Amino acid sequence: MMRSRFIRSSTLVFATFVALSCSDYSPTGPTGQSDLQAPTTAQDGLLSGLLGLVTNLLGSVLHVITFQYDPNGIPVNAVRWTGMHVNQTRTVSAYIGRTGGVLAMPGSDFTITFPSGALSQTTLITIISDGNGYVSYDMKPHGLQFAKPVIVTQRLQNTSVYGTSLALKAAGAYFPQEPTNLSGTIKALEIETTTIFSSQNNGKADVETWQLNHFSRYMLASG
Repeated sequence: MMRSRFIRSSTLVFATFVALSCSDYSPTGPTGQSDLQAPTTAQDGLLSGLLGLVTNLLGSVLHVITFQYDPNGIPVNAVRWTGMHVNQTRTVSAYIGRTGGVLAMPGSDFTITFPSGALSQTTLITIISDGNGYVSYDMKPHGLQFAKPVIVTQRLQNTSVYGTSLALKAAGAYFPQEPTNLSGTIKALEIETTTIFSSQNNGKADVETWQLNHFSRYMLASG
C-alpha cells in the first residue's frame, strides 16, 4: 500500500516537473516584502522550485495523510516557526498560464507548482506568508479553482514539528477565513492530501507536499 502511494505521489510530482520545461511564467513586480524580484530573481526562484521537486523524487515517503472535510470543523493546531526562521511578511506574485509554472518563497521554505492544465487562462497568482511566527499563507485570488491539483512543497527543518512525532501528523489545512487567533486549537474546514518525505538518510520527516484544488488560506497544522 505504501509503495503504491509513493508511486502515485511521485508520478504526480514528476509530471508537474516535466510540464515546467515549457511553462508559461511571467513574473510581476513585488508587492510588500518579496523573496523574488522580477525578473532575475524570479527566474532563480523558478530554478529553486525545480530543484525542490527533484529532491522530493529522490526522497522516501514516510506517511500520507488523506483528504478530510468536515463542515463542523476539524480541530488542529497551527505549526509555528522556530527561532532559526526570520518572521516577516513575504509576498510573491506572477502570471501563471495554461502550461503551468512555479513560484518559490525561499525565506519560508515554500514552493508552489502549477501543472499544465491546472488553469484555463493566464491568472495573476499572489502568495503572502504570515509574518507572526506561523507557517501560514494567504493564496490569491480567493476562490480560484484548479482543473488539476496544484502542489505545495513545504520544508520542515525550521518548523516546531521538525524532529518530533508531530512531523508525521502535520498537514496542509484549509481555512475559508483567516482565524483571528492562531494559538491553541482552531478548526480547519479541510485537511489536504499531504505526503511527508524524508529527503535525507536520517529518516526524519523534513519535507512535505500538499495537493490543493482551490485557493484561499492554508497553513501547516498538526492534529
